[in-house]
Amino acid sequence: MATSTSTSGAQAGRFKYRVRLERPKREVLDTGEPRVAGWEPVPTPRNDGRVWAAISPMSGREWLASQEWRPQVTTRITIRWRNDITTANRVIHGDTIYNIEAVIPNMVANRPDLMLMCTSGVITEGGQP
Repeated sequence: MATSTSTSGAQAGRFKYRVRLERPKREVLDTGEPRVAGWEPVPTPRNDGRVWAAISPMSGREWLASQEWRPQVTTRITIRWRNDITTANRVIHGDTIYNIEAVIPNMVANRPDLMLMCTSGVITEGGQP
């Protein structure tokens, strides 16, 4: 039986997780300072922010902060090419929020992908949980 291999890593069955891409909804305070007032879906064909993705946990660690152990997991999320994703966006999969730390285009393929290097488990706003 013949098998096909692809250097792109973008085989049809690879993107088996449905994730939601979100962008910050910004507002300007009376003092003129911008702030994030919430999150909204990134525009997609269905306007729900959902796309197919491959999710690969890369590493994890814990450290002591404010007398509490804090976990952090680094994950690579690969999606089809888009030109509107930045580190200001985030990815939601199930109950996990992934903060995008880097957006890396994979231009090797005939159909390019985006690799999103993300962290989860880290509190990025507000005070104590």
